[in-house]
Amino acid sequence: MHITARDRLGAATGAAFVALLLVGNGLSIAGTGPSSHPTGEQVLKDTAHQASSTGATVGIVLEFVGLAAFIVFLGFLADVLRRRTGEGQPGMSGRVAVVAGIATLAVKLGGAAPFLTLFLDRRQLSPQLALILNDMNGAAFVLSWLPFAVFVGAAATALRQTGLVGRPTAYAGLVLGIAGLALALVGVTDPTNSTPVAFLLGLVWLLVVSVRLGVKPTIEAPVDRVRPRSAVPVGA
Repeated sequence: MHITARDRLGAATGAAFVALLLVGNGLSIAGTGPSSHPTGEQVLKDTAHQASSTGATVGIVLEFVGLAAFIVFLGFLADVLRRRTGEGQPGMSGRVAVVAGIATLAVKLGGAAPFLTLFLDRRQLSPQLALILNDMNGAAFVLSWLPFAVFVGAAATALRQTGLVGRPTAYAGLVLGIAGLALALVGVTDPTNSTPVAFLLGLVWLLVVSVRLGVKPTIEAPVDRVRPRSAVPVGA
């Protein structure tokens, strides 16, 4: 498969998504309380700090730019899988990966609405309502683990089937996808005590794959297109 500058740029948006999301989140929560489930008063205090902090504002913007980069990466992924299969479609696993990626974006963007409401109306909100909006944002974060886990697992399968990544990378993605799905299902029952380990490792996996696709897009021939060796006739 011939790689173009457009392909390299498209692959790079996956790494950009991960970097912008992590850096942006780190900046946006810097200086806020360490509790995973703060009181309403603490939520209002943290929100006031974020509103007055240039670093926090930059961090929030970076997170949204990162989500925009993920949209571009999903388009690149669908296109490169379609071209690699030669069938005009990205394949079943590829389609699942793209749909799961879109679902991840939908949950994350939907979950941002309570946070932005809290950010804009912080001076008029009671501590109880502020706590509810903050919990809605936190719950959306946990819910996003599920479609993202499906995305990682399906993308690993599709990239392996088309020969764009090797077995270790594909197996790592499958394991992280399964682990992420399990932790997401556990997390929805108790969001405040859930662990984002699989989600974060999935982001690292996406970062590695994104760089790999941009540097060297082809590992080997597609797995399902490798021609079997001809059988040797008996007595030959």
